[in-house]
Parts: sequence; C-alpha cells; structure tokens
Amino acid sequence: MSVDVTMPKLSDTMEEGKILRWLKHVGDAVRPGDVLAEVETDKANMELEAYDEGVLAELRIGEGDSAPVGAVIAVLDAPGAAKAAPSGEKPSRPAEKPRAAERPEAAERRPGDGRRAPEARAPAEPAPKPSPRPAAPREPESWRPTVVRRGEEGGDAAPKASPLARRIAREHGLDLAGIPGTGPGGRVVEKDVEAAVARQAGGERSRKVPAPEPAPAEAPRAPAAGRVELSRVRRTTAKRMGEAKREVPHFYASAEIAMDEVMRLKEGLTGVGEDYEGLTYTHLVLKAVGLALRRVPELNASYDGDAMVLHDTVHVGLATATDDGLMVPVVRDCDRASVATIAREARALVERARAGRFAADDLSGGTFTVSNLGMFPVSEFAAIINPPQAAILAVSAIRAVPVVRDGQVVPGHVMKVTLSCDHRIVDGVLAGRFLRELKTLLEQPLALVV
Repeated sequence: MSVDVTMPKLSDTMEEGKILRWLKHVGDAVRPGDVLAEVETDKANMELEAYDEGVLAELRIGEGDSAPVGAVIAVLDAPGAAKAAPSGEKPSRPAEKPRAAERPEAAERRPGDGRRAPEARAPAEPAPKPSPRPAAPREPESWRPTVVRRGEEGGDAAPKASPLARRIAREHGLDLAGIPGTGPGGRVVEKDVEAAVARQAGGERSRKVPAPEPAPAEAPRAPAAGRVELSRVRRTTAKRMGEAKREVPHFYASAEIAMDEVMRLKEGLTGVGEDYEGLTYTHLVLKAVGLALRRVPELNASYDGDAMVLHDTVHVGLATATDDGLMVPVVRDCDRASVATIAREARALVERARAGRFAADDLSGGTFTVSNLGMFPVSEFAAIINPPQAAILAVSAIRAVPVVRDGQVVPGHVMKVTLSCDHRIVDGVLAGRFLRELKTLLEQPLALVV
C-alpha cells in the first residue's frame, strides 16, 4: 500500500512551495519525524517532515521545481516494498519495451520518435531528418524515463528545465536553449525564464519606441550601479504589502509612553537570574500588548468579508529582518505566558528566523503584529497592516527628553508608539482604548510580572 506525500501549507499565505533539496532519496527508509526535504515558501525556507512510515518509492517533484499546496510530491511504499523493483525503475517499463521491439511498424508510424530510424531493418544507417518534422504522439506514462523526459536517444537533446520554467517559456514564445540555467546541473528554473522575459520585454520596447534625442544642455546620466533580483520572500512581501496598502483603509493613532518604570523593572529582572537572561524591552512590550489585547478584544481580530472574527487566543507576530527579507515569527499566548517564557520563545524564534530554519507553525496563527525599530534612532514611524489582522503596532526608540511632573520640568524617558488600524472593523474609539491600556501597563509595569 502506498501513501502520497503532498505539499503542505507551511504558512498562512502559502500557495505553492519550491523543493530546494531532497534529503531522502528513492529507496531510503522513512520514519515519522524524518526531514524529507527543504522547501522554499513565500515567507521562508522550511523543513518538510514525514508523517508516515515507509520506503521512498518515487519523487514527483525535482529539486528547483515548484508545486501547489496539496499536490503530490512524493510516494511512500510499505516497508520492504522497494525490493520489488530496482531503485528508480518503474515496473511497467520492462514489459512495454519488448512489445515495441516486436512491432517495428509502430515506430514507422511515428516519424517524430527519436528512438528508431524510419527504416526499421537498417538500424545502423543514420535516420534522415524529415522536413517538416511532425510532432510525436504523446506516450503513456509508463514509457517516460524518470530522469530524462525528451531527447533520450537520437536527435537534439532538449534543455533541462523545470515544468514551471517550460510553461512560462512556452507562454512567452521563448526558446529554452537560449536561456542559461542557474538550477542544479545547469537546469533552467523559474527565475531564469522570468529574467529572459524581462530582457525580451525591454528589447521590444526599445525596438518599438525610438529613443528621444537628448537635449544639448542635459548632462549624461550615470550608468546604473547594478540590478539585484528579489528573492521569493522579498517578492512576496512586496506583493502583499502593496495589496494591503491599496485594499485596506488604514488609519493611525499614536501615543507617548513614559518608560522610566519599565527601565527599572527590566534592570531588576535581569539581575534575578537565568530565567530573564537576554531580556529586552521587546519582550516586555510583547507581554503588555498581549494583556492589552485581552482587555480590548476587538483589536485581536481579523476582517473576513462581511464579518469581524474575534480570536480566543492572543498570538503576536514579531516583524523580524533577515537576509532573505522580512519574516514575522509568532509568539504564542502573550496574554497568559510569563515574561520569562515570552523572552525564551521570542529569542528562539528570532534565531531560527535569521538562520532560515523554521518549524511548520513558526509563521502561522498570528492575530496581531508588533514592528519594533527601537534599536535604531527612530523617533516615530507607521507600519503596514498584515492582512487579515485588524492592526499592527509600530514601536520606536526610547528617548531621553525633558518631561513635566508635578509642575516641574525633569529628565525622563519616553517611547512613541503608532497603531495602524483597519478602518473596516476598527474605529478611533477602539484604537484609543487599546493605546490607553497599553500606556497604563507600561507606565505601571508590575502587572506584567504578577
């Protein structure tokens, strides 16, 4: 009995995944929890774990190829099933080939088939190239080799390319033979064809539109320093942020929060012991946000067409910069977890994010997001909402400023926060209530640790 391995949905917004590297190969034994492959999603590179036991019988998707969520990418057989046939060979092929050899007239009826010459009785004589050459009829799946799909013998070998790359090239009328491949073994992959499409489009524009005469008084422009292709993560981020800004009606509300008491609390907790080792202001803000969302649940919500979905858990995403782009790992239960637990889990999430190694649920399930630029000299900024969430909080740097207390000007420390809200389900009163709760929790921070 065989078990299909499908492309899982590894993030909330994932629609397809790319196989970067298979860590198991045909014939290998597989146990639940084994890592089968590294998969590139729209947000990060993740490890695909096995849920069933068996022997890896077939790989449906090659390295560098993409598949939609739910598509079958591999097949597991029951333990011991691999002994029925040599590794990598399909059982149906040996039975098919003798029948073809007994019927040479079948080859004569298929002039486009490169496996036989038109003259079946003179195999040593080179086959004349017909002109025009008719397309070969489609063969049954059992005839197709598992590695080389076309040009196996005779004729010109077709360039190695992923199915997605072939489809894009066909849609734009491109010849794969003229596109250099950057995939494994020189394989032409999606980004190679997209680059060729962009070059073709630029060439067509230059042919169709004559270059204008430069004005005599205009100084020559400096050449471009270079072009950097965006990674899949950055392309997805650009697409989704553009959609969010266009489709979500944002409004903003800001507040200044006195941070003197939080600074004293952080200093005291850091001296307690290893439970608070590595504690940062971000961890205290996450805890305060979790409690504020519990008190104002309308901000812990999502927009769903004609409804507002109120979440019963408070899972806060933490916007994190990595080499591949912006990631949003999710710290869970920020309203119930202790500050020490939040600090420990947030540190582990950020480390995995920057190493590019995520667990399946690290990036999913967020109900609210915090974007913190407090480590930079940023006094104020506004963030873009991460749909379908109702809001995102932008946290700026803590600044030493003069403040008025009891009618006296004294030194103090303040932090400015800006709440971006989806006006379809959040109004100004709800935003004000949330900021009031957050300000109270951070200015009287003992509630964070009791």
